[in-house]
Amino acid sequence: MAASDVATALPFGSLTRPDNLPDEIALQIRGKIVSKAFEPGQRLPTEFELSQIFGVSRNVVREAIARLKLSGYIETRRGVGSFVATDAGQQHFALTPQELLQADALEQVYELRVEIEAGAAALAARHRTAAQLATLREALAKVDASTDDWRIGADRAIDFHMAVGEATNNPYFVRLLGHFSRVIGDAVRTLRYSSTGTDRMKQIETEHHQIFDAIAAGDSEAARAAMRRHLEHGMKRRKAMLKEKQ
Repeated sequence: MAASDVATALPFGSLTRPDNLPDEIALQIRGKIVSKAFEPGQRLPTEFELSQIFGVSRNVVREAIARLKLSGYIETRRGVGSFVATDAGQQHFALTPQELLQADALEQVYELRVEIEAGAAALAARHRTAAQLATLREALAKVDASTDDWRIGADRAIDFHMAVGEATNNPYFVRLLGHFSRVIGDAVRTLRYSSTGTDRMKQIETEHHQIFDAIAAGDSEAARAAMRRHLEHGMKRRKAMLKEKQ
C-alpha cells in the first residue's frame, strides 16, 4: 500500500495544540507506529502529503519528523523518504507529557508506575541504609506538614517517592523513577489538588506511613503491598475524575 493510501486508510486526528504543532504531529505519528498501524520498515507519507493531511507547513512536518528520528521511531533515507525504524521506540525509553493527554496512555503509565514503584519499595526495605531511612523519615514529615497546600504537597510527595527510589541503592531505579516524576508531575498535582480538604488526604497520609513503616521494619513484601495499594488508590481516583469530565 502506498504511503498516501495508508494516510487515507488511517486518518490522523485534528490538531488541538497550535502552540506546539511539531510535538503533536510527532505524537500522532508515534501513536500509529506503537499501535503497529505503521509497520517496521514501512515508508511514511511524504512531507508534502503530511503537510496536506495536517494542514500545516512542510517546515512544521520536518520538525516533527526530526523529533521522531531523534527518539528512534523513524529513519530517513536521502532522496527516498522516511521509514518506520525496524526497532522503533526500542533504542531508549522515554515518556512525554503530551502522551499523557490521552486517558488510555495515562492509565497505562500509571499501571507501569505501580509495578515499578512497588518493586522499588520492596528493594528499599531490604537495602536501605540508616542514613537513607532518616532521609525518608524527613521526606515523610515534610509531606505531612504540607497537607493544606496542594502545590507544595504534590512536590513533597514526589520527593518522598524519590527517596524510596534512592533507598533501593540501585541507580537504574533512581533514573527511571526520576523520569517518571518529571513526566507525571502534572497528574500528581491534579490528584493532590482534587484530594485537598477531602477524606482522601487522610488516607494518603496513612498510606505513606504504611510504606515508611514497612521499609523501616525491613519487610519487603509489606512495603511492596503498601506501595501498590497507595498507587492503585491514586489510579482509581484519577479514573473517576476522568469519567466525571466526560
